[in-house]
Amino acid sequence: MPKRHKLEITPAAAAAPAEGAGPEGAQEGALVEPAPERVAHLQQELAAAQAAAQELHDKYLRALADLDNFRRRARHERGNAVRDGEAAILLEVLPVLDNFARAMAAARDANDAQALMDGVKMSYDQLHAALARKGVRPIAAAGKQFDPRYHDAVGQVPTAEQPEGTVVVEVQKGYLHGDRVLRPARVIVAAPPAADDGHPPRPRREES
Repeated sequence: MPKRHKLEITPAAAAAPAEGAGPEGAQEGALVEPAPERVAHLQQELAAAQAAAQELHDKYLRALADLDNFRRRARHERGNAVRDGEAAILLEVLPVLDNFARAMAAARDANDAQALMDGVKMSYDQLHAALARKGVRPIAAAGKQFDPRYHDAVGQVPTAEQPEGTVVVEVQKGYLHGDRVLRPARVIVAAPPAADDGHPPRPRREES
């Protein structure tokens, strides 16, 4: 039978630190106090970050204030522009009112209906001229082919004298302001005439 060797552990070997243990035999998990220089450096970095954040915050608040001031100025200037535009139009219309007043006074004094008509015609022409200077012009409607961009059909009239879809009657004049429709013309358009037997007309075939 082989001999068994007895392992003896001396007190010095038991007290020696294990291989891979922390520096100077520190126990695993023990907290290591940072060096004072490291603490001072971290405090400096924190103070610099806080100062930069405060500077950015101040810039943000100034930007918000500037934006709010800009919006107020824009609203004020837009309101002034609208009022100036309205005043310009009203100044164009006031002479028309003056002419109406003069025409009515002249017709009343002379008891002359023709004088009143002449005064009204002059005021009408003056108002049209004032609107034309502002870019307002009437939409051509009577005798034109119906165009939904410029015309608003309010009715149809059966007729054989006009092609189907032709504007027969202009109920209310329409106007353009530049290239934009200010108000479409309200019109009545031509429809195919009713058949003699009371039935709707048969569809027309295109000639080949």
